[in-house]
Parts: sequence; C-alpha cells; structure tokens
Amino acid sequence: MNPLAALIGLIFVAMGVLAYTGRWKGWIRFRRGFGSTIGFAWFWMGVAFTVASVALAVSSLRPLFFVLIVVAGVFLVVAAIAMFWLPRSLLPSWFLELRDGSGHRPR
Repeated sequence: MNPLAALIGLIFVAMGVLAYTGRWKGWIRFRRGFGSTIGFAWFWMGVAFTVASVALAVSSLRPLFFVLIVVAGVFLVVAAIAMFWLPRSLLPSWFLELRDGSGHRPR
C-alpha cells in the first residue's frame, strides 16, 4: 500500500465529510461550471484515492486488485463530475435549502 496515497485519500474524505455535514462552507464562494458542488467532490476523490491505495496493497490478489481498481475508477468519475454537478440524491439537504432558498428540502 502506498501510505502517502492512503493519507491523502483520508484527508480528502475528511474534507468531504466536513462539506457534506455543512461544517465547512468556505468552498461555496468558488463557483465553477454548472454549480457550486466542488466541495463535495473532495469526498468522492478521497474515496477513490483510498480504494486505489488498498488495491495497490493487494496487487498480488489479481481478481480483487482489478475489482478495486474498477471501483476506484468509478469513484474517480463521480469525483470529476462532482466538480461541476451532482444529482439531487447526492446533495445534502442543507445545501439544497441554501441553493433553492425555500427553507425545506424539495422533492
């Protein structure tokens, strides 16, 4: 396992958790692309890095290695998309309330 990749992945996951829980909102002022969801991308990027570092640790187990690489790739694609847009189902309710200005989570 690459300890640096695992550490970076865990740091990104922590940043994403802070963004999803609403404890870190400083990223909202940076508007990129379609919407302001780049803060949530940190979570998905962290999951991708962490899964990829675990895959490197089990590289001798070929089937598991390839499954983990595919899973990491899927999370990496989600992270890339999350830099610009996320579906409503992947957005926290506090962000939907802030974005829509309605005071309640739209259905």
